[in-house]
Amino acid sequence: MERRHINIVLDDDLATHLDRRVQGDGAFRSADDYVGELIRHDMEDDADAAQFLDELLSETLMDGDQAFLVVSAAEVLRRNAK
Repeated sequence: MERRHINIVLDDDLATHLDRRVQGDGAFRSADDYVGELIRHDMEDDADAAQFLDELLSETLMDGDQAFLVVSAAEVLRRNAK
C-alpha cells in the first residue's frame, strides 16, 4: 500500500487533545496512528450512511409508483421556505 505524507497545522486546543491521546492516555502510538484511526472511522461512517440510504431507497423503490408523490417546483420551493 502506498503511503502519503501530509502536513497539518493545529490550534492549541486540537494540539493539546492530540498530545493527550498520543502521550497522555497512550491510546495511540503516534499522531499518525490517531489521524489514521479518525479517517478509518469517518470512512466507516460514510459506508454505514450509504448502506442505510441504499436500504431505505430499495424498500421505497420496491413499493412501486404509489410510493412517490408528484409535486411542482413551486410546491417544493414553498415547502422549503418554511
